[in-house]
Amino acid sequence: MFVDIFNTDKKYRVIYADPPWCYRNKRTGGSMNSGSASKYPVMTLEELAELPVPEIADKDSVLFLWATVPLLQEGVILLNMWGYGYKTSLFWRKIMSLGMGFWFRGQVEVCLLGVRGHVKPFRMQRSNFVQTKALRHSEKPEEVRQLIEATGLEPRIELFARQEVYGWDCWGNEVGK
Repeated sequence: MFVDIFNTDKKYRVIYADPPWCYRNKRTGGSMNSGSASKYPVMTLEELAELPVPEIADKDSVLFLWATVPLLQEGVILLNMWGYGYKTSLFWRKIMSLGMGFWFRGQVEVCLLGVRGHVKPFRMQRSNFVQTKALRHSEKPEEVRQLIEATGLEPRIELFARQEVYGWDCWGNEVGK
C-alpha cells in the first residue's frame, strides 16, 4: 500500500530505505552522462535528513539503510540524523558486474542496520553477506528483503520504493510506474 509519509500517523517498527544519494560526479564515464543523477532525481544529505523518518518511526524500531561504499560516511551520518544508532551491516556483492568507481571497481553495497529505542537482537543464524547477480541500476536483491522479513518485526515500510510488495507499505516516486 502506498503511504504518504508526510501525512501519516502510522508508526513503523521496520524502515527500509535506499536513498537516491547525490554524488559530486554528475558527468562521468565514456558518455560523460552517467551516474545516478542521469537516471533519477537525487537528494543531498541535508535534503534526506529533512524527511519525516523520525516521525513515522516507532520508538522501538530498526532502520535498514543502503549506502554505497563511497558514501558510507554519509550513510552513518544519516542513520544518526534520523535517530538511529549503528549496530551492524549487511553486504551485497554484485556478481557478473565490473562495477563503477574512481578508486576501485565497486562490486559491493552496504545495508546499514540502525536501532532506535529497545529492540532485541535478532540472533539470526544467517550470514550478513548476500551474493547475487547485479540487477538494474539501484535495484536491490530480494534476499535482503527476505532477511528483513525473517526478523518478524512489523509494520514495515520501504522508502524510495519502486513497486508495492505484499506485507509492506511503500513510499517512492517510482511506485506505480
